[in-house]
This record gives sequence, structure tokens and C-alpha cells, in this order.
Amino acid sequence: MFRNILVPLDGSPMADRILPHVAAVAQTNSPPEAITLIRVLETDGVESAAVDSLAWHFAKAEAQAHLDEAAKQLTLLGLASYTVLLEGGAAQRIVEYAQKNNIDLLVLSSHGQSGLSGWNVSSIAQKVIHRSGTSIMLVRSSDESAEEHRGLGAEIIRYHHILAPLDGSQRAESALPLAGALAARHAAELLVVHVATRPEMIRRVPLSPEDVALAERVVARNTMEADKYFAQLQSRLPPKTQTRILIDDSITRALHELVEQEQVDLVVLCAHGHSCHSQWPYSALVNSFISYGATSLFILQDLPSNETRRAMVEHVAEDLTMPTRSANGEEGLNVRAHFEI
Repeated sequence: MFRNILVPLDGSPMADRILPHVAAVAQTNSPPEAITLIRVLETDGVESAAVDSLAWHFAKAEAQAHLDEAAKQLTLLGLASYTVLLEGGAAQRIVEYAQKNNIDLLVLSSHGQSGLSGWNVSSIAQKVIHRSGTSIMLVRSSDESAEEHRGLGAEIIRYHHILAPLDGSQRAESALPLAGALAARHAAELLVVHVATRPEMIRRVPLSPEDVALAERVVARNTMEADKYFAQLQSRLPPKTQTRILIDDSITRALHELVEQEQVDLVVLCAHGHSCHSQWPYSALVNSFISYGATSLFILQDLPSNETRRAMVEHVAEDLTMPTRSANGEEGLNVRAHFEI
């Protein structure tokens, strides 16, 4: 399903907890061609003359050792991987590597070394998500999860409740095969949901009975069409799939509440729906889940080759002027392969 998977790590327990998710996704269908574990040693804002060369050497050795240990954990799970150690700005280097190496899935933690904050996603993760132009799996961090994963574990995580929101468009439906495959692999319940919203009406004064009746007719019509739509989809859905139609003034509010009520542990959705605007990497709904969601998120990018991605590449390329140095101080990449299975 995904050929090249990139996994950014920073040495923190919060970032390490994405490894079981990597295994869970990679083993859903045929194994990927490559899983790359990447670590970036931050050099932004640091004067080279002020860096203790011995301390920097030890920092690089420690970072590489951590990458090697993470690769061993994936090996125990039956997955081969590469390790890449770079220097520079973390977000820039990750995005640059993803775009230059045709990465089609990026798995990252919502938080890392900087720890939890008032923001739902760290600044580095936010930059990577919005600039990479590829499918993203965002794994949420928490105090509890950090305590539970002090070391690198060799267990594949299991999903129990997967949510796939649909709006009736083919773009949104493109996430169904992935959601279905994950549900089948994990014997999870798949919840496919459509939210029928009430039409917005200008209301400088209270709505008249005629306006209320009109709004209700629109909701009834959309609900009926959603029923027909789900009936047509039934043959394409796994056996344990539930379909549900919600009526609410806000699609995002209804879905966030549903995630909490149903204890959803993974939301799978397409980057865009029927109201696709190709100049933006994500729809308003997806941005809401990135910024305010409380559970892990899988975003299938449906526009990998459009003008938006090319514009993003050009924009990021302007910022990526710092030479990439390997752990031995020379320009290039420090790559190690781990193929033991």
C-alpha cells in the first residue's frame, strides 16, 4: 500500500512510541520497499565556532546508536529499515528528505523532546505535516504514553475502533480501502460516518415557520440520500463495519464528539473532500483534526502530483540552503541499512 515510509525520531520516549504504529501500518498489506528512520541534530542558531567538537561527536554517536536500536526493534517485528542521520533544522531536513526520496507515508509523533505543551501538535510536527505534501500518520503523545514507553518496545499496537468520515465524494472514499484494511488486520470495528448539516440561513430575526420547514426538508433529503449512499457502499465495507448518519450544525463538532463517545483510537480520512481546493494541502475538517484532535490520525493525501505540491516543493526549496552533512562532517547522508528478519 505504501512503498516508502519515513519515520522521524528525536531520541525521546514520546517519539519512540510511533514504532509500534509503524509496524501496524507496514504489516497491513505487502511490506513496504523501504522504511527509513531519520534523526536530525539541530544546528539552527548555533555558531559553529561555539560548538565543542568532542561533545558534538558524542552527540552524533549517541543519536546514531538510538537510531540503530530503533531499527533493531523493527527487526524484531519482522521489518527491515534504514537509518539516516542529518544535521540542520529538523523540520526542513525531514521535508527535504521526504520530497527528494519519493516518500509516500510519513509517520510522526505529535510531540518529542520538547515535551507536551498547550499546543496539540509541536511546531516541528506542524511544519512537517503542512509542507511534506505526502500522506501522514500523526500519533498522539500523552504523559501516560510517555511513562509507558520509556524504552523502545517490540510490540505491535492494536486498533479497536477506527473512524472513517465520508461526505459522499470519491475523494473521501479513497480512504476506505486503507481504513478497511487496517480494520481487517486488527479485527477492529470500522465506523463509517456521514454528517448531514442543517443549511445556514441568514437570521437577523428568528426564522419563520416557512424557513424552519425548508431547513428540515433539506436535512431530510440529505439524510435520505446518505442512506442510499451507504447502501451502495455496503458491499465494499468489512463485515464489522457500522454506518451512521449524524445531524448537526457543525460537521467538525459532531465528529470530535463521536470520537470521544465511541473511544475511537484511529481516525482515517482523505486530505480533501467534495469541496476540494487544491491550493491548500488539507481541508478545513482535516486541519481541525490535526489541531484539535485527541486521537491518532491517518491522512491519505489525494493530491500528490498537483500544482499545490509543486508549489510547496519550490517554497520549501528556497529555505533549504544549508548543506547537509553526515555524521563524519562531510556533505551527504549517513545511511545504515538493517535487513535482519
